[in-house]
Formats: sequence, structure tokens, C-alpha cells
Amino acid sequence: MRKPRPATYNPAQALQLISSDRSGVPLSCPSCSGQIDRDPTNKPAPPRSHVTLTCAKCGRMARYIAGAA
Repeated sequence: MRKPRPATYNPAQALQLISSDRSGVPLSCPSCSGQIDRDPTNKPAPPRSHVTLTCAKCGRMARYIAGAA
């Protein structure tokens, strides 16, 4: 049996959410309009650190590496 995968956004939603986070716009979930929790919470994130954006309502997540663009 395979492990269940965590709920993730489709690629278009993830890119929109990541670009909004990088530009400093307040975040809301593109699927359910819930609040987005950011880990790490400090902005801007240190270069080459992993940033995880998780919806508090539906649990979907997007991950990216800060400073990689």
C-alpha cells in the first residue's frame, strides 16, 4: 500500500499563492478562502530556507525555497 499524500494545491493555485507570498500580499486560500499559516513566520525568509504555506481550514499546502527565483 502507498502512503496517502498530503492535500496540495493544483500548480496554478500554488504559483499564485507563492507569488503573493513573495510580494507581501495578505494570503488567503484559493480553494476555500481560509487563512494561510506560514512557516517560518518571519518575512522575508532567510535565503535557501524552505517555506511552507498551509491553509488552516482545508489543510492544503504549498512549499517553496526562498531566494531560489
